[in-house]
Amino acid sequence: MYGDGWVTAGADDIRPKLPLIENGAKKAGRTLPQPFVTTALITGCVLRPGERLSDERVIQETGSYVTAILHFAYEIWSDLGKKDELIPAYFRNNWGRYLEHVASFSLPEEKRFRQVHDGHCTYMQPGEEVFVTPEAILGTCVAGTPEEIAHQLTQMERNGSTGISLLPPAESQRKVFRDFAETVMPLMR
Repeated sequence: MYGDGWVTAGADDIRPKLPLIENGAKKAGRTLPQPFVTTALITGCVLRPGERLSDERVIQETGSYVTAILHFAYEIWSDLGKKDELIPAYFRNNWGRYLEHVASFSLPEEKRFRQVHDGHCTYMQPGEEVFVTPEAILGTCVAGTPEEIAHQLTQMERNGSTGISLLPPAESQRKVFRDFAETVMPLMR
């Protein structure tokens, strides 16, 4: 059935948005099923001992997702009047640099969305690694030790998510899925 769940992106607190969905359902003459399934599209990275969020492997495993969220944030910011309050906190330190990056694209502004959104969640565009900062990773992904990720997932559940759908980059999908299956999932039982 159409409208029996909600798929969203990221680890945000979705509880404030649920009344909007309920109101939309009422306007359409529907009631939301209970439980109402809310799945967060997200990616993550299980850190190895001694590893940091700024390490190359972590950037490569989270980058295609972090930059997809950056691209969407740019489009929202651009479409809704370029208001600074629309810039997610985890991207603010690099926002000016990202605007310069977008301005350097070869397509005219009205067609630039094709370059902005290139690679979404499949690969990271060359040169966009600089936007995959520890703050951006923590703001958009689940990352850390297995115990830290289990805690992050528990917090997401408290914030209204009933599940996740991992969306790692194409070249490391199997590794990310294995890391979660072997080290995080046993902690969630």
